Amino acid sequence: MERSHILSLLRMGNTKKTPLFKKKKREELRTRWQDIEKQRARHMEELVQTFKRECELLTGKVYIAQTNDESSKFLSAIIQKAGINRIIKWDTPLLRQLEIDNLFDSLGIQNMLLAEKEPPNEVKRKDYTGPASIAELGISGADYGLADTGTLVLRTSPTQDRVTSLLPPIHVAIMESKCVLSSSDDLIVKLMVDIEEAADLDSCITLITGPSLTADIELNLVLGIHGPRELHVIILESN
Repeated sequence: MERSHILSLLRMGNTKKTPLFKKKKREELRTRWQDIEKQRARHMEELVQTFKRECELLTGKVYIAQTNDESSKFLSAIIQKAGINRIIKWDTPLLRQLEIDNLFDSLGIQNMLLAEKEPPNEVKRKDYTGPASIAELGISGADYGLADTGTLVLRTSPTQDRVTSLLPPIHVAIMESKCVLSSSDDLIVKLMVDIEEAADLDSCITLITGPSLTADIELNLVLGIHGPRELHVIILESN
């Protein structure tokens, strides 16, 4: 019932400012999420390793970093190995914390899109597509990772556009280990809690499981036809 409820809310784009659930239901959701967080804290290393295994089974590549500097070194190695000159990236607290703009300057990398300060209107949305279509690599964050399937969960916002993870041929996602959830069931609970507390919905949530894989009529798999041909995930261990 909960899964069908949240999916119906997503389809309707419900933005009511009144509570969406009864008090008892809200308390149950918060209690379930608190239990999930406790379990996640106890099994964080196991969740990260499971995510890594599942993602790499789909030809994704996962790097686990102990420090900010190690995260930057992983990113630098990816950029240099692929011979990247043009990138597009999100503007998020984690990416600013890593100071990757300094890395781009040292490597002579051109950032094709500076983060918008205001929510993009329809014209500005088109402006995202142009730079992203000529960028060779897109760098995003990830709001969550789902360990059981190696899936990235990206929530859309004015500074978290979709094209960064979809148009460039190489996608690099950087997230903290505390963002790895056990499964989509945990994600549904988290989204329901967020919807209740904010009384609002994201305009889009993107689920990414491995790089783009397309099969022809003979079932031959081809990478990168309908999205990035390479997926790299850098997981920074949370304090």
